Amino acid sequence: MIIINARFLTQPISGVQRFGIEISKIVKKQLKDQVCFVTCPGVIHIELFKELEAKIIGVNKSHLWEQLDLFAYLLRNKNPLLVSFGYTGPLFYKNQIVSIHDVAFKYHKESFSKSFALVYNYLVPRIAKKCLHVFTVSEAAKKEVVKELKLPSQKVSVVYNGISSLFKKAEKIPLKEMSVKPYILTVSSHHPRKNYERLIEAFNMLNDTEIELYVIGNYVGHFSKTVETKPNKNIKFLTNITDKQLVAYYQNAELFVFPSLYEGFGIPVIEAMSQHLPCVISDIPVFKEIGDESVIYVNPKDVDSITQGIIKGLNIGNKIQYYPKLEQFTWENSANKVVKILKNFL
Repeated sequence: MIIINARFLTQPISGVQRFGIEISKIVKKQLKDQVCFVTCPGVIHIELFKELEAKIIGVNKSHLWEQLDLFAYLLRNKNPLLVSFGYTGPLFYKNQIVSIHDVAFKYHKESFSKSFALVYNYLVPRIAKKCLHVFTVSEAAKKEVVKELKLPSQKVSVVYNGISSLFKKAEKIPLKEMSVKPYILTVSSHHPRKNYERLIEAFNMLNDTEIELYVIGNYVGHFSKTVETKPNKNIKFLTNITDKQLVAYYQNAELFVFPSLYEGFGIPVIEAMSQHLPCVISDIPVFKEIGDESVIYVNPKDVDSITQGIIKGLNIGNKIQYYPKLEQFTWENSANKVVKILKNFL
């Protein structure tokens, strides 16, 4: 029996939770009764909870649940293989595989709340050393995980993020609430390393009242601060957007811009690529890995570089016909790799 730590069922969806959700759905179909999903109280994704046939164990929540309730559950059930898709699991449990999506908790400590940075910098390196194997989401991330956590390279496997099936449908979804103005789109949670402040400054430098900037993403409590900007009626912050609405926002945009300072992968980039949007993205290693010659790379620390990238992107006019690298970023490919690795440890 394989136990999946499904604490992502209690969390708002960002890239980490999306990885856990999409991989879990396919693993459930492939392994059927060989896999059991367990989570703590406080489930917010009810339909997914039912789809995975998950069960709630224990009384605690968050990290305390992993260290006490989940750990006790595993010991009572003869130490089965545990898989945790979101960085952490029981500290003193060796028979587990964890996913470490990046090492932002080391490189950008100032971006997180003090308590979050403290917990992750204590738990993650120790769990990584003790566990059987580690998943990460790109070759760039693997290089950093191996270096910073001092792991042997063979202990870490790259399992790429993928594109939801919603993004693969050909029909265009109309946006009923859409402005009459064209708009530039960016998508991510409100994290300082997403570089929103420079993006907004770059957008303001366009001095173009005929185009808007849509910023889609939710505020997340463990980040140390949120974006602070001067009011601009052409900048719209959109939260609690459904997956179907998100697809529509991509489809109806003129340009996608993502000048992040640091990423382990960057799911919004491949989502935008799947909708044939011109993409203006940071000149950072992971984006060179997942992007190709069709994207526009900018220096994320240089506002003028971002502005010029936006101008160049808007001047493309037509949507990009094809991004060759997209074919490798599927949840099916990634889940198949996960299942193959899991079977090696049974």
